[in-house]
Amino acid sequence: MAAVGGSSGEKVKIGILGAAGRVGRRLLALASESADIEIVCAIVRSGSSSEGKAVKDIEPQIISGTSWESLLCTTEVDEGNLPDVVIDFSSAEAMSRHCTGLADKGVAFVSGTTGLNEDHRIMLADCSKKAPVLWARNFSLGVNLMQRVCAEVAKALGPAFDIEITEAHHNRKADAPSGTAMAIAESICSSLGKDPKETLRHGREGRTDAKRVEGEIGMHALRMGAVVGEHTVNYASDFERIELSHRAQTRDVFASGALRAARWLG
Repeated sequence: MAAVGGSSGEKVKIGILGAAGRVGRRLLALASESADIEIVCAIVRSGSSSEGKAVKDIEPQIISGTSWESLLCTTEVDEGNLPDVVIDFSSAEAMSRHCTGLADKGVAFVSGTTGLNEDHRIMLADCSKKAPVLWARNFSLGVNLMQRVCAEVAKALGPAFDIEITEAHHNRKADAPSGTAMAIAESICSSLGKDPKETLRHGREGRTDAKRVEGEIGMHALRMGAVVGEHTVNYASDFERIELSHRAQTRDVFASGALRAARWLG
């Protein structure tokens, strides 16, 4: 891995895949505040209303005077000015279309795209043999700490406590449960020596099938309004209940974490 960008006085050249998305725009804004980062490409899907527009036009909070504020959004990476790292917050389809080609060129890849299947993960693993790849379901420091703590709490409490996980996101989120909720659940299952496929219960319905099965972990997804991201794990016995929660206040928590990862890889 390379040293943190900026340590030698050189800027890390970053491309953003999914630049017109909610996190993509925040990446542009936060990058404009960083003296050690230069955005060299902003990739959007073909047919996007942002195609051909300057990044300043799609994210007005980019600080004026930034050398790349007039950079145009495109659908492909400019091979004449390759980035050191591409940060991806797009879709599984877009990620698949770009990742292999970037790895072939030695471009590092930081991805926070969720909704991936096993084929996507195999592809990322193959790409990592050619260039550095970092994929995470969540780039929040707090969420990653919560994932670890929740596993430790589940193991310490033992089978006398029921476990239920709830997550809430904005009403436009396409996948459920969230990748973060699955990461927390898988971490808990690992600590208990359980198979997630056999242990997780996604929602409940009916008069008979809704009854809780001993040892299962309930998973529940809420989609409402403009919620950025909330995850809660409940542990309950017949006598007491423990609740651990994380709430993202803004998408900047994901964008800043991804930028930190890009500096590390770049």
